[in-house]
Amino acid sequence: MIEKYSDENSLTIRRTINAPRQLVFDAWTQIEHLKNWWRANPAWSTEIAEVDLRVGGKYRLGMRDPDKEGPFTCYGEFVEIVPPEKLVYTWSWEMSTADIGKTLVTVEFLEQGEATELVLTHERFPNAEAASEHTKGWTGCIEGLSRLVESD
Repeated sequence: MIEKYSDENSLTIRRTINAPRQLVFDAWTQIEHLKNWWRANPAWSTEIAEVDLRVGGKYRLGMRDPDKEGPFTCYGEFVEIVPPEKLVYTWSWEMSTADIGKTLVTVEFLEQGEATELVLTHERFPNAEAASEHTKGWTGCIEGLSRLVESD
C-alpha cells in the first residue's frame, strides 16, 4: 500500500517494499536495475538511464509513453548519498511544456526487518498542480520498483 501526503508545494509517498534495503537502494541507483522499473506506467519504456553516483555527480532518466513523442527526461545532481539509507538530488525536466524549475527529491530507505520502508519527498514545486502530477508519476514508478525487487 502506498500512503501519500502533500502540502501546497511538495509531496511525500511512503511505501513498504518486501525486499532488503540494500536491494531497494541498488535498484534505485544502478543503471541495469533502473532500466527495468523507472517509468510512470508499466506499458512505457525506460529509454535513458545515466547515473554518476557521487555527490556532485549527475543523473539523467528518460521514460517513453508509446502513444506520445519523445521520452520524458529528467536530470539533476546528487546532493547527498548515504548508502543504503538516503539519496538527495535535484530534479529538472528537459524540454517540458510544464517547466517546474529545479526541485529537490529525498529518498529514504528505512530498514524494517527483511522489508524496506521507502519514503520519497519531492519538494519546491511552483504550485499544487505540479506536485499532484508528480505524485501520479512517482506512484507508478514506485509500483514498478516494487514489482521488480519483490520478484527477486
